[in-house]
Amino acid sequence: MAKIYTGTYGKDTTDETALVTNLLKYPEIGKKLIQQYPRFSLTYLLEAAGRNAAEKIIGDYAFEWKMMGRYRKPAIVETGETLSAAAGATETFVVDHDPSAGIHGDNLNVNDVVRFSDGTTALVTNVPSITSSDTTNTITVRAIDALSVTLVAGDVVGTIGSAFNQGSLASEVGQNYAYPDTYKNWLTLSRKKTKIMGSDLTDVTWIESNGHRLWYFTKEQQMTDQFMYELEAQRWYGKKSMSNASDYPGDTGAATAGLPIMGDGILAQIDSSNQATYTAGALTEEDIVNFIGTLSKNALSAEGNVFTVFTGTQGRIDFHRAMKDLLATVGSGAPMFAGKGGGSVELGANFTEYNILGNKMILSYCPVFDDPNLHNSISSTFDSSNESGKMVFLDMGMQNGVANVELIAKGAEGFNRSFVKKYVPGMVNPYDYNSMMAANGDDFFECQILSESGIILRNPLSCGILSNA
Repeated sequence: MAKIYTGTYGKDTTDETALVTNLLKYPEIGKKLIQQYPRFSLTYLLEAAGRNAAEKIIGDYAFEWKMMGRYRKPAIVETGETLSAAAGATETFVVDHDPSAGIHGDNLNVNDVVRFSDGTTALVTNVPSITSSDTTNTITVRAIDALSVTLVAGDVVGTIGSAFNQGSLASEVGQNYAYPDTYKNWLTLSRKKTKIMGSDLTDVTWIESNGHRLWYFTKEQQMTDQFMYELEAQRWYGKKSMSNASDYPGDTGAATAGLPIMGDGILAQIDSSNQATYTAGALTEEDIVNFIGTLSKNALSAEGNVFTVFTGTQGRIDFHRAMKDLLATVGSGAPMFAGKGGGSVELGANFTEYNILGNKMILSYCPVFDDPNLHNSISSTFDSSNESGKMVFLDMGMQNGVANVELIAKGAEGFNRSFVKKYVPGMVNPYDYNSMMAANGDDFFECQILSESGIILRNPLSCGILSNA
């Protein structure tokens, strides 16, 4: 348990016990400082759980990771058409071919068994070879059961297996290989500083945690507080400044003219298809079930997932109401209470977790969504604030031994720029007021802090945003 208290500059406030010195020698101690700010929910949770990415970034701002989706890709119908064929007769249909969008017109093989949108099936008998300049491919199939289906552009034609005659040749067998999707993000370099005058030298703040007893100047506290909050907000709302034209593969891309390099935060990385709305003040248990069901389809497993749901006060109120209504329904309107002996009775319940479909959701308060200095829609009466009611479902599970959501920082082999703080002495020296050495002639010294970091959302399809409308 961490302990924070104020004190005065004296014989114990040496450079050996200074927070800034220990951050330089042992960067991992920065986590202890970050954990003093638990209201910064995302940063606190990831740091406390040790969710730091193993990817090393030394000479670049960009970082990439792989995510394996489903092994077999579907064929996508190019144009609307009607297929009509008796069992055993042949028919053709046209599929799209757009490799840049991950759609391939040659991912069907001869002797594949395909299933159409109405449930009828057919055997593929011919898949013409196509070139990079082709945008479509015409597939021939033999109907297994009578075909009478109207296809529309964008329909999925899925492969359910394959079927061969006895004595088939190896040359007749097709092959498919699915490559993992590559995701890319960039680090953001954030900085802040404060000036500490001679009159500020006497006031220090001590932090005790896990055997460490470190101090820093109290004047730094507000600056550090502001910086940590800005990091938290950026890890939610940040958007990349990099152009899309040439950022992958092979080079790091270029920032939009006049902008520094910036990376995407959590919200920008979540896939747009995993976003839904609910009526403010009227969230139901069914809304939650349907949304978790959608996300679990894209997780590594349909069950056993833990979704941490970050939300503001409106979201917490709406979740409480939904759980209360559910409990009242299950209990036929019976009141909720936890009684104690004597003359007082405690009523109510704190709803923080919900188990459904073999998965668990854990409610976590996110103060950033309640900040009136960030959002002009925050309502004092609630039931109307879109941002305070935003519910961000993050899949906090592990995939192949790696956490789905992680922080990443510049550095490798013991060098880490996730949290760096330094003093720049002027006429005032932070450790020795009588020192004759100074970096400049200013009548103060500066405390500067920086973080060159980013966030990885490895599988954006297993995360989602449920907003109130």
